[in-house]
Amino acid sequence: MEKKRALGSSQPVSLMAGWSFPRQPARVLVVEAVPPCWSPISRVLCEALENVLTLASSVDGPSRIPLLSVYAVGRQRECLLPFVPVRGNLLRLRSCVEELRSLPGEGCVRADAPRAEQLARGVLDSLQQFKQYLRHSSSATCQAKDNCSVEVGTQALTSEHSRPQIEWTYPGL
Repeated sequence: MEKKRALGSSQPVSLMAGWSFPRQPARVLVVEAVPPCWSPISRVLCEALENVLTLASSVDGPSRIPLLSVYAVGRQRECLLPFVPVRGNLLRLRSCVEELRSLPGEGCVRADAPRAEQLARGVLDSLQQFKQYLRHSSSATCQAKDNCSVEVGTQALTSEHSRPQIEWTYPGL
Protein backbone atom coordinates (compact mmCIF):
# COMPACT_ATOMS: atom_id res chain seq x y z
CA MET A 1 0.00 0.00 0.00
CA GLU A 2 1.17 3.49 -0.71
CA LYS A 3 1.20 6.11 1.99
CA LYS A 4 1.09 9.74 0.97
CA ARG A 5 2.58 12.61 2.91
CA ALA A 6 0.52 15.72 3.43
CA LEU A 7 2.11 18.96 2.27
CA GLY A 8 4.29 20.41 4.99
CA SER A 9 4.42 17.17 6.97
CA SER A 10 7.81 16.03 8.21
CA GLN A 11 6.78 12.39 8.57
CA PRO A 12 8.82 9.89 6.51
CA VAL A 13 7.10 8.36 3.52
CA SER A 14 6.90 4.61 3.12
CA LEU A 15 6.12 4.02 -0.53
CA MET A 16 5.88 0.25 -0.39
CA ALA A 17 4.61 -0.71 3.03
CA GLY A 18 4.21 -4.45 3.31
CA TRP A 19 5.93 -5.10 -0.05
CA SER A 20 7.24 -8.61 -0.44
CA PHE A 21 8.19 -10.79 -3.35
CA PRO A 22 6.43 -14.09 -3.86
CA ARG A 23 8.57 -17.16 -3.38
CA GLN A 24 11.32 -17.17 -5.95
CA PRO A 25 12.57 -20.27 -7.76
CA ALA A 26 16.16 -21.39 -7.64
CA ARG A 27 17.99 -20.31 -10.79
CA VAL A 28 20.26 -22.17 -13.17
CA LEU A 29 22.35 -20.37 -15.75
CA VAL A 30 23.59 -22.56 -18.60
CA VAL A 31 26.19 -20.66 -20.64
CA GLU A 32 27.26 -21.88 -24.05
CA ALA A 33 30.98 -21.04 -24.09
CA VAL A 34 31.93 -22.41 -27.51
CA PRO A 35 34.85 -20.88 -29.42
CA PRO A 36 34.95 -18.79 -31.54
CA CYS A 37 31.53 -17.35 -30.55
CA TRP A 38 32.51 -17.15 -26.88
CA SER A 39 35.50 -14.85 -27.42
CA PRO A 40 33.68 -11.63 -28.43
CA ILE A 41 31.01 -11.84 -25.72
CA SER A 42 32.84 -13.38 -22.76
CA ARG A 43 34.26 -10.16 -21.30
CA VAL A 44 30.98 -8.22 -21.43
CA LEU A 45 28.87 -11.16 -20.25
CA CYS A 46 31.16 -11.94 -17.31
CA GLU A 47 31.30 -8.28 -16.27
CA ALA A 48 27.50 -8.01 -16.38
CA LEU A 49 27.08 -11.29 -14.50
CA GLU A 50 29.54 -10.16 -11.83
CA ASN A 51 27.65 -6.87 -11.39
CA VAL A 52 24.27 -8.62 -11.06
CA LEU A 53 25.60 -11.19 -8.60
CA THR A 54 27.37 -8.53 -6.52
CA LEU A 55 24.11 -6.62 -6.23
CA ALA A 56 21.98 -9.72 -5.59
CA SER A 57 24.29 -11.00 -2.86
CA SER A 58 24.25 -7.79 -0.88
CA VAL A 59 20.72 -6.34 -1.19
CA ASP A 60 18.59 -6.38 1.95
CA GLY A 61 15.09 -7.80 1.99
CA PRO A 62 13.66 -10.85 0.27
CA SER A 63 16.04 -12.43 -2.21
CA ARG A 64 15.08 -12.40 -5.88
CA ILE A 65 17.73 -15.08 -6.57
CA PRO A 66 17.73 -17.33 -3.49
CA LEU A 67 19.79 -20.18 -5.01
CA LEU A 68 21.99 -20.20 -8.08
CA SER A 69 23.85 -22.80 -10.10
CA VAL A 70 26.00 -22.08 -13.16
CA TYR A 71 26.88 -24.54 -15.93
CA ALA A 72 29.24 -23.95 -18.83
CA VAL A 73 28.72 -25.89 -22.04
CA GLY A 74 31.65 -25.87 -24.42
CA ARG A 75 34.17 -28.55 -25.16
CA GLN A 76 32.49 -30.35 -22.28
CA ARG A 77 29.71 -29.69 -19.76
CA GLU A 78 31.00 -28.31 -16.52
CA CYS A 79 29.23 -27.26 -13.34
CA LEU A 80 31.04 -24.09 -12.31
CA LEU A 81 28.80 -23.43 -9.32
CA PRO A 82 26.62 -26.02 -7.60
CA PHE A 83 23.44 -24.67 -6.01
CA VAL A 84 24.39 -22.11 -3.37
CA PRO A 85 22.49 -19.33 -1.65
CA VAL A 86 23.34 -16.07 -3.41
CA ARG A 87 23.12 -13.86 -0.34
CA GLY A 88 26.36 -13.88 1.61
CA ASN A 89 28.37 -15.86 -0.97
CA LEU A 90 29.99 -13.05 -2.95
CA LEU A 91 33.48 -14.61 -2.94
CA ARG A 92 32.18 -17.92 -4.24
CA LEU A 93 30.08 -16.18 -6.90
CA ARG A 94 33.06 -14.11 -8.06
CA SER A 95 35.17 -17.25 -8.21
CA CYS A 96 32.56 -18.80 -10.50
CA VAL A 97 32.64 -15.75 -12.79
CA GLU A 98 36.45 -15.97 -12.90
CA GLU A 99 36.20 -19.61 -13.97
CA LEU A 100 33.77 -18.57 -16.69
CA ARG A 101 36.21 -15.85 -17.82
CA SER A 102 39.03 -18.38 -18.02
CA LEU A 103 37.23 -20.64 -20.50
CA PRO A 104 39.04 -20.65 -23.86
CA GLY A 105 37.61 -18.28 -26.43
CA GLU A 106 39.74 -19.25 -29.39
CA GLY A 107 40.20 -22.41 -31.41
CA CYS A 108 38.02 -25.12 -32.82
CA VAL A 109 35.62 -27.23 -30.87
CA ARG A 110 35.13 -30.90 -31.43
CA ALA A 111 32.29 -31.78 -29.10
CA ASP A 112 31.01 -35.28 -28.47
CA ALA A 113 27.44 -34.15 -29.15
CA PRO A 114 25.69 -31.39 -31.14
CA ARG A 115 25.41 -28.02 -29.40
CA ALA A 116 21.66 -28.31 -28.75
CA GLU A 117 22.16 -31.74 -27.23
CA GLN A 118 24.95 -30.38 -25.03
CA LEU A 119 22.64 -27.60 -23.82
CA ALA A 120 19.84 -30.08 -23.13
CA ARG A 121 22.25 -32.28 -21.16
CA GLY A 122 23.40 -29.23 -19.19
CA VAL A 123 19.79 -28.43 -18.29
CA LEU A 124 19.10 -32.07 -17.33
CA ASP A 125 22.27 -32.17 -15.21
CA SER A 126 21.16 -29.02 -13.39
CA LEU A 127 17.69 -30.47 -12.70
CA GLN A 128 19.26 -33.64 -11.30
CA GLN A 129 21.55 -31.54 -9.13
CA PHE A 130 18.57 -29.54 -7.87
CA LYS A 131 16.76 -32.75 -6.87
CA GLN A 132 19.85 -33.81 -4.92
CA TYR A 133 20.06 -30.40 -3.29
CA LEU A 134 16.43 -30.67 -2.14
CA ARG A 135 17.03 -34.14 -0.71
CA HIS A 136 19.99 -32.91 1.33
CA SER A 137 18.41 -29.72 2.62
CA SER A 138 15.09 -29.05 4.23
CA SER A 139 12.81 -27.41 1.66
CA ALA A 140 10.76 -25.90 4.50
CA THR A 141 13.89 -24.17 5.77
CA CYS A 142 14.66 -23.03 2.22
CA GLN A 143 11.19 -21.56 1.77
CA ALA A 144 11.09 -19.78 5.11
CA LYS A 145 14.66 -18.52 5.22
CA ASP A 146 15.65 -17.81 1.62
CA ASN A 147 12.25 -16.98 0.11
CA CYS A 148 12.63 -19.75 -2.46
CA SER A 149 10.28 -22.39 -3.74
CA VAL A 150 10.80 -25.97 -4.82
CA GLU A 151 10.96 -24.88 -8.45
CA VAL A 152 13.93 -24.17 -10.63
CA GLY A 153 14.12 -21.57 -13.38
CA THR A 154 16.64 -22.24 -16.13
CA GLN A 155 18.16 -19.66 -18.45
CA ALA A 156 20.39 -20.70 -21.33
CA LEU A 157 22.73 -18.18 -22.92
CA THR A 158 23.73 -19.21 -26.41
CA SER A 159 25.01 -17.61 -29.61
CA GLU A 160 22.33 -19.36 -31.68
CA HIS A 161 18.95 -17.89 -32.62
CA SER A 162 16.38 -18.80 -29.99
CA ARG A 163 13.64 -20.50 -32.04
CA PRO A 164 15.82 -23.18 -33.70
CA GLN A 165 17.71 -23.66 -30.43
CA ILE A 166 14.47 -24.30 -28.55
CA GLU A 167 13.27 -26.69 -31.26
CA TRP A 168 16.52 -28.67 -31.00
CA THR A 169 16.88 -28.53 -27.22
CA TYR A 170 13.29 -29.18 -26.11
CA PRO A 171 13.01 -32.77 -27.42
CA GLY A 172 16.12 -33.69 -25.42
CA LEU A 173 14.38 -32.69 -22.23
